[in-house]
Amino acid sequence: MRGSVKDESETSTNEIDLSRLGRTLARKRWWVIGPTLAAFLGAAVFVNVVKPRYTSDARLLLENQDDFLGRPDKADRGDGNGPDAEAVQSQIQLLTSRDLARRAIRSLDLKGDAEFDPLANGVGAFTRVMVLLGIARDPTLMSPEDRVMEKFSERLAVLSPTKTRVLSIEFTSRNPELAARGANAVAESYIEMQQEAKREMARSAAGSLATLVAALRERVADAEAKVEAYRADSGLLIGANNTIIPTQQLGELNNQLSSARAAQAEAQAKANLLRDMLRQGRVGEIPDVANNETIRRIFEQRVSLRAQMALESRTLLPMHPRIKELTAQLADIDQQWRAAAERTARTLENEARIAAARVDNLTRVLNDQKRVAGSAGAEEVKLRELERAARQLKEQLEAETAKYQQAQAREQMKATPADARIIQRALAPQLPAFPKKVPIVAFSTLAAFLLSLGAIIAAELLTGRARADAHPEEADTAREEGQGVEDEYEDEDAGDEVAAPAVAIAEQARVASGACVKVLVTPLDEDRHGAMAIRLARTLAGQGRTLLVAADPGDGVFDPLIDSDDAPLGLADLASGDVGFEEILHLDSGSRLHILPGGVAGEADDYDAELLVEALSQAYDFIVLAASDQAARTLGPYMDLAFVLGDGADDDAEALRRRLARAGAEAHLLDGAAPAPSLAA
Repeated sequence: MRGSVKDESETSTNEIDLSRLGRTLARKRWWVIGPTLAAFLGAAVFVNVVKPRYTSDARLLLENQDDFLGRPDKADRGDGNGPDAEAVQSQIQLLTSRDLARRAIRSLDLKGDAEFDPLANGVGAFTRVMVLLGIARDPTLMSPEDRVMEKFSERLAVLSPTKTRVLSIEFTSRNPELAARGANAVAESYIEMQQEAKREMARSAAGSLATLVAALRERVADAEAKVEAYRADSGLLIGANNTIIPTQQLGELNNQLSSARAAQAEAQAKANLLRDMLRQGRVGEIPDVANNETIRRIFEQRVSLRAQMALESRTLLPMHPRIKELTAQLADIDQQWRAAAERTARTLENEARIAAARVDNLTRVLNDQKRVAGSAGAEEVKLRELERAARQLKEQLEAETAKYQQAQAREQMKATPADARIIQRALAPQLPAFPKKVPIVAFSTLAAFLLSLGAIIAAELLTGRARADAHPEEADTAREEGQGVEDEYEDEDAGDEVAAPAVAIAEQARVASGACVKVLVTPLDEDRHGAMAIRLARTLAGQGRTLLVAADPGDGVFDPLIDSDDAPLGLADLASGDVGFEEILHLDSGSRLHILPGGVAGEADDYDAELLVEALSQAYDFIVLAASDQAARTLGPYMDLAFVLGDGADDDAEALRRRLARAGAEAHLLDGAAPAPSLAA
């Protein structure tokens, strides 16, 4: 059991009392309305007095124009060769550079313009003060171009939308026409600078390439001379079909050898066929024999003799001289025919032998030529190496010559393509970009309202006046007009020693049961029970939701704790049936405690104690009921704890404790109590 208990300022939570904060804001409403109205009027005057400024914008698209002019085949490949994010940022820096600004200033002729030149109308008093304080530079020490450039740079803004290659050039001026001309002048100057840069690069490249091309021409001529000299020394002269002569001769000999072998084979085949047909007696079927003029005449004579012999054989016998003569002539003709065939066969055989000899001769010549071509192979390898070197130098010369010609063309071309083009020219705006009257007035008014409101709330929070755990003396100050009750509770300690054990017992009961704990506080002296109940209830309010109930209808002992101008409604009004629970429950002005006072009904009916206790136990963790002896006897059966205030020698207090214990409550007898007037805390 704890030996002491915290006072209500230590046990109450650190919550903000919104009702008190609202009353403070209502009381100090002119501290909010005044600054808000002043901000509204000031903003309205400002937007109508300040000179308007107009902003116009021109847009550039960054792209590689060379792909469309010099290399049109790459124009269909999309934006693969376009600038990346870093290149876009680099172009933004170029657009805001001093060199480009000088070009635009000269094209716009801004020198002497009062808007951009501070000395156009003389040095003002404000400027002199700023210069004397060292805040601003002395414009008289600056050149006219520098003075204009400083203002020009302030009015120029270059932006690039995310994930695009578009640059937006915004220029602001009091003159809408000048705003449009300024944005267009910057864009045009940017294009001109890029064109000049490309022409200068082309001029420099042409000078370098001219020297390189001249050197390459000399090297190519020297390489080609070496090739021809080596070809002449090695005999690797070029013949037909761009081949060297040894190789060409080798091919021709190979073709001749093939032809000779074919002729040999053909002649040998004819000779063999003729010999076979002669053995078979089929001389007349041999094509070469049949086509011979001599053989044909012999064949005709043979045919004539056989016809004559056949004619004579009809009348003469075989042994007749005439028949024998014809037979001898026919045999002689057959012999001549065979001899002619033999000569033809020998002729073909001789042709085959001649072809074989020619094949042997060509084979020897071909082998000799192979040795010659093989010996020329190593020399040909070196020749090809020299030719390759000369060819590479020639290709390099052609490439560098093309670059040189292109550089010369770019140098002389006036309309050199830039890597950007204007996709939107600036137009004179109709509406000013500054000031935006409605937004400025609205935001200024809203800002003043929020700042003044926040200042008052911050002051209340910092001083602690807006918190629910404010000290009792602060709560009394808030109730001075409605209550007029003196603050005496702060100096009273009599109830602490009594409330401490009661609190400990109530907390243990809550932990043990886990449900709502109903606590009855009743003394024999009805004038002394209020302070004890308040101390107990406020202490328990730091542990959970707690309700303090004046169990006797019409009892106003807890009315001073409620911040209200009129007597609060309570239990008597509930018993009479005039109001509901939502109207009789009130908040303690000094803690989180909820209070159900006795009420103001003149004639209160008896209430159903069981129903009241059961209904309230559904919403609270602790219910503290302060009751007289009579009310305590009625409430005893429905209580978890009962604390009877009195001393050990008081027989009536002990009797009441025993009665409450028999009714079912855990009853305790506590000594001492604070007097009733101290409950005003």
